[in-house]
Amino acid sequence: MADGKDPAVNRTRRAGRGALPHLLAMVIFGLLAWSGGSMLRQGVDGLAVPSLMIGVAGAVGAVLMVAGRPSGRADESGPDPHQLGRVAMVLVAVTALVTGAALAPDGMDRGFVISLDAVLAGALASYALLAGEQRRPARLPG
Repeated sequence: MADGKDPAVNRTRRAGRGALPHLLAMVIFGLLAWSGGSMLRQGVDGLAVPSLMIGVAGAVGAVLMVAGRPSGRADESGPDPHQLGRVAMVLVAVTALVTGAALAPDGMDRGFVISLDAVLAGALASYALLAGEQRRPARLPG
């Protein structure tokens, strides 16, 4: 009889619940990449290129967070893939912001384009920093 105290049942519930935010992020970043691609065809490079970069990096990062092996030190043979993915997403966010500032149009739209690129880069960096496994503090004996 499976009750709420069975560790296998609890592990399955946690895994399913933990994947939902990553799947939502995958959809959101995928839509951002799609809109960046459509803006690229319209000649709005200052918004299109960073949106495309951030969207692709966020969607791929979300896929890796869901599909990657659990981030733990069970296998000491290599670096943690989740940690590498998060670092890569932060680097793409910085690169997209610099690229957006370089491609921003002259004139009164320049500030708007750079600030929107900064918000999108901040969203990717925030997701990268907050997307990891939640570490629980060690239980005190007793």
